[in-house]
Amino acid sequence: MAESENKTPTATETEAIDALEETSVTMVDILAHENQLEEEYAAVLGASDDKCCTYAKGPIKRQALYSCLTCCPDSVKDLEKCAGICLACSLHCHENHELVELYTKRNFRCDCPTERFPGVKCALNPETAVGDKKMPKNELNLYNQNFQGVYCTCKRPYPDPESPIEEVMLQCAICEDWYHLHHLGLKVKKLRDDYHEMVCPGCMQKFEFLQDYTGMALKRLEDLDGSDVSVETDDKLKSDLDKSISEIMNMSGEDESGDVVADASTSSKVENGEKATNGIEPPSKRQKLEEPTGCRRPKIKPDWDKDVATLWLSDWRTALCKCKECLPLYEANKITFLLDCEDSANHYEERGRNNAKESSYEQGIRALSTIGRTQQIDAITEYNRMKDKLKDYLHTFVVSKKVVTEEDINRFFQEIKNEKNANLGQPFFCR
Repeated sequence: MAESENKTPTATETEAIDALEETSVTMVDILAHENQLEEEYAAVLGASDDKCCTYAKGPIKRQALYSCLTCCPDSVKDLEKCAGICLACSLHCHENHELVELYTKRNFRCDCPTERFPGVKCALNPETAVGDKKMPKNELNLYNQNFQGVYCTCKRPYPDPESPIEEVMLQCAICEDWYHLHHLGLKVKKLRDDYHEMVCPGCMQKFEFLQDYTGMALKRLEDLDGSDVSVETDDKLKSDLDKSISEIMNMSGEDESGDVVADASTSSKVENGEKATNGIEPPSKRQKLEEPTGCRRPKIKPDWDKDVATLWLSDWRTALCKCKECLPLYEANKITFLLDCEDSANHYEERGRNNAKESSYEQGIRALSTIGRTQQIDAITEYNRMKDKLKDYLHTFVVSKKVVTEEDINRFFQEIKNEKNANLGQPFFCR
């Protein structure tokens, strides 16, 4: 009897098939990954200038920054030798240098044309591009260990070459250092979608008055079965905090005259002869909500764990009291930026996404139309050459009936990148 062609695979063959499926990639995977990279690029760099050095603009409210270890090698050992450069200078003045990506920092002025880079001429700053003139150091700039290429309390680089897994990191809204999730005292696998900002344990200890607001923070605990992340509140404090939280969130309260300041649900009522339309408070009522006269900081201090980071919702900054008693606390500690909702990294990222309305393909086509005809032909010729090589490369997998893996794709583009002085020949022009 002839042996059946539909053989049941052995255990070893099954394991090999499973392993191959795990490492194989599809075009859908590649496109999804490309879209994710474009979104991340837009979020971090979309709101920063990539053509002009930002030094002339003074301290920027928030911008993408880099630290150049090639030009400042001593900064690895001495924080006083650190320097930061803007996006444009990283592309035009420090190309092919060893750069540390700092994500974004607040109130920073580019150091490229200053005395912090004695051997570098800022090609984008006309005052220092010629001669040896240097601008004075930016004394108001703040530098932390991130400029040295290390992060968190463990002082490790990111990504960490010694870590076998990709680690989740969060940036503190105050000190702007980055921390590993497992070093923040948070036993959590996944952050909830409504998480907005984090304040590290060190900053919460340093600025004690912020602890009064922790009754509004999210307390994330991991479920016993590890299936998901739950959110719990301190039940014993809930009833006592309700009134304070309600006042902080501008939901209710009284002004000096004893008039009740209503929430948005009462906006349809008539007050002082003014009617609210489309759910918007009348001017007189909005003024009462935006300019509270009494201190609205919670009077009952919740339990607070000094070893656990504090996670906040998107509206936590609007809840911070700005009365004449509380405002000096922010000014004395130089953290008045917390009272500005537009200071957050999330707000910066949203601006970046809004600025990036084109895909990388659309940007490439637009850039191609701005160059000369000869350069256009060279670019198209190189693109067609790469396309033909990729087609031939993938054909070998078809012949051998092998699955294309991510490693195979990366190897191909690495070989293309390493090719030098390719003899493309002179394109023929019809006259």
